[in-house]
Amino acid sequence: MRGSNAQQLRYILDEQDTFSTDAEPAPELVQFFQIPSHLLTTVNRRSNGFFSCAETFNQDGELQSTYTWFRVLVKMAARDASSSYSWHEMTFCSRWVSSRCTILCIGAYSLFRGLLQDGLVQLGTTLQPSEPYSLHIPLVEAIVAMQDLSVWSVRNIVRSVEKASTLAAQDRSLPTRESQGFLMMHEAARHAIHSFETLSVTVETVEAMQRHVVHLASKSKQKSGNEPDTLSQVRTHMAFQASMLRNLLLRSQSNKERMQNEIALAYNMIAQRDSQVMTGLGEAARRDSGAMRTIAVVTMAFLPPTFLSAIFSMSFFNYTPEHGSAGWSVSGKLWVYWVCAVPLTCITLMIWYWRQRRVGS
Repeated sequence: MRGSNAQQLRYILDEQDTFSTDAEPAPELVQFFQIPSHLLTTVNRRSNGFFSCAETFNQDGELQSTYTWFRVLVKMAARDASSSYSWHEMTFCSRWVSSRCTILCIGAYSLFRGLLQDGLVQLGTTLQPSEPYSLHIPLVEAIVAMQDLSVWSVRNIVRSVEKASTLAAQDRSLPTRESQGFLMMHEAARHAIHSFETLSVTVETVEAMQRHVVHLASKSKQKSGNEPDTLSQVRTHMAFQASMLRNLLLRSQSNKERMQNEIALAYNMIAQRDSQVMTGLGEAARRDSGAMRTIAVVTMAFLPPTFLSAIFSMSFFNYTPEHGSAGWSVSGKLWVYWVCAVPLTCITLMIWYWRQRRVGS
């Protein structure tokens, strides 16, 4: 920061995310920012956001010091909904003592630093060292801008999926969904869920911060009888930022529901296409069944003559009259045919019946 407030208001930006990697922070930082030991546990280090604070008052009821600790996660997805994405896990520790405020920003990558610089350019002249949350305003402004980028990156992906679905519905020659399309929808839904989750926690974090500002304002009003204008401005600005985050949360929820709607539409279109295919197969089976019935009728029509021709073509019958015979003759051994044919037919039918019962059970 520049100007007369540079010595009283300052940010310490640490690009390396030592908080999430379970690395031990420097004892001097822990002591300076009065970081509670329970915030350094694995549970809090792996959390998707939190807010905690502490303040002290002197004997006259005047605010003497204020410490805040909070954490924010933001997910940035690639425009094509591929597996390319980036997580921004940021943890902040602030110390306000005797109108001197310092905020340690852990995990402050280039994107956050740029947005924070933009916020300081817009709000730098209005920052007052006398207010504990003066430096939080541009900080939250940068977080709101990052969440806005996150939500709109997911929205652009959802919009591209919707356009592809509309094109597929209009052009029946196009495949309903390819495997790559389903993968894109899966990735987009995953990004939308993560964005909604982290944004929900960010809203709760900023609202908890807002409640603490209101608490300090009520304490100040009880002490002096009126609320300082600077503190009122901070409270108003914090309320506006919380409102913006809630608006983004609604858009994030809309992205998630729109993505679920597209997934349901894709499955319905596939089910409709499969139903049409099954209808075609049923029609083809019906035609085949008609042809088979025709073949069966023709076979039944020719079966009796075939059986008779087989019988009379055997050597048991003699159609060549001999000298002195008046017609054709039948061999006396014709019983051999029936003795062999009837048992063999019965055995065949019994085997068929046994196999049918076995398959049916």
